[in-house]
Amino acid sequence: MMQRLSSVKRFRPAIIAFAAAVIAGSALALSSFAQTTTQIDWNKIDSEALDYFRTYLRFDTTNPPSNTAAAIAYLKAILDKEGIATETFQSKPGMVTLVARIPGPAGVKPLMLMSHADVVPTVAANWTHPPFGADMTDGYVWARGAIDNKAHGIMALMTMLALKRNGVALRRGVEMMVNPDEEAGGENGAAWMVKNHWDAIDPAFAFNEGGDGAPDWLGIKGITFQVAVSEKRVNWLHVSVRGKGGHGSVPKPDNPNLILINALHRLLENQPPIRITRIFADAMESIAPLEPFPASFELAHLEWPGMTQAAAAGVLSPYNIQALMRDTISLTMLNAGFKVNVVPTVAEAGLDCRLLPGTDADAFLKRLREQLGAGNFSIDYIQRPDDAPPSPTSGEAWDAIKRVIASDFKDAIVVPWMTTGGTDSRFLRAKGVPSYGLVPAILDSGEISRVHGDDERLSVENLSRGIKATYDLTIDLCAAHR
Repeated sequence: MMQRLSSVKRFRPAIIAFAAAVIAGSALALSSFAQTTTQIDWNKIDSEALDYFRTYLRFDTTNPPSNTAAAIAYLKAILDKEGIATETFQSKPGMVTLVARIPGPAGVKPLMLMSHADVVPTVAANWTHPPFGADMTDGYVWARGAIDNKAHGIMALMTMLALKRNGVALRRGVEMMVNPDEEAGGENGAAWMVKNHWDAIDPAFAFNEGGDGAPDWLGIKGITFQVAVSEKRVNWLHVSVRGKGGHGSVPKPDNPNLILINALHRLLENQPPIRITRIFADAMESIAPLEPFPASFELAHLEWPGMTQAAAAGVLSPYNIQALMRDTISLTMLNAGFKVNVVPTVAEAGLDCRLLPGTDADAFLKRLREQLGAGNFSIDYIQRPDDAPPSPTSGEAWDAIKRVIASDFKDAIVVPWMTTGGTDSRFLRAKGVPSYGLVPAILDSGEISRVHGDDERLSVENLSRGIKATYDLTIDLCAAHR
């Protein structure tokens, strides 16, 4: 024992010096991490971002035709001025994708901040403000794309600028991708990039649209961030039926309009049965303790006989929740006839079907044909459903999401979620890349209803909090010192 103590004494100066070096190194690391956030003038960043946001929104990138060239050139010019490397890729005339990069260590795959520049059509006469005017009133910016999805692009842009300006040392590179054509299925946008230019992106993780913070969601007090780890699969169908044309003054049962209407009535009255997926069950089980009884008990035991039906009549009664509990069939388009006194020979319909993960697409189509019944029906795919695995709800990226949401949003919780709508994330998930739908903004049901509707808008406060959270999330996952 005495000999050991003597040895310790002999090496004590070296041990003390080593410990001091470790402590100094740790302090330096903490100091470097602190500098990545505390030295940023967020008021200046927010003011700059608001100008960029409003200008970006004024580019009419309606899909069709999804001409994003001018909008992408605008974003590229901002990044180029800052010395951030950029590339553009054109799938079709006007359909341009932007990729910007801040490199990290060689051999380490980057984090991708992903968004799309195209927007859905508008009927300007129905809007309070011009849909491409980006007016600012009552603390909101009003424009098509304000939520879906140009704000997310600006959050990524400002994160890239802040990283570059502050010289943040990275242990993982950061890249930003802005795509066209998302609103038409992504074939000439993200899907095209994955197929033709995977070597230009190849991320470790991706953050995209698909989830946000909802106040008092399903009766839970506070903010719940539904972070998308999966999505229902887009299954768009064109249905047509042939019948006997003739004079409109003579009603007959072989009128194709009548055949189609009766068939669609049968189809829509008998939606597919409820099926609870693992993702949905996990999400409900995680929020069950926050619900009052009996909802708390129902959500924790959805697998029990009759429990799903009880919850569906109560806490799970909202339509957007019901749509996640079954495959769905929605009638969105009807087309027939050209003159009021002429019976047409063909009647057509468009069906927006969304399939849960695990649904057999061929079996679904067979069931649909059977429900349409007798008649000279033709069914063609407008878009076939994709298969992509869900992103994990554990590990580096998921843990970072939970940390940043807890830090940046008071009393907020995170639940894994599945979206009813499709996003570009599915193309990355199919390549094995964990992709998460998260726009770090707080949007109530009234704001969400404006997406793809009239008077879409985003508050300036939401834009600012989204920029800060996106930056913090990037720092958590990518900064060399944390």
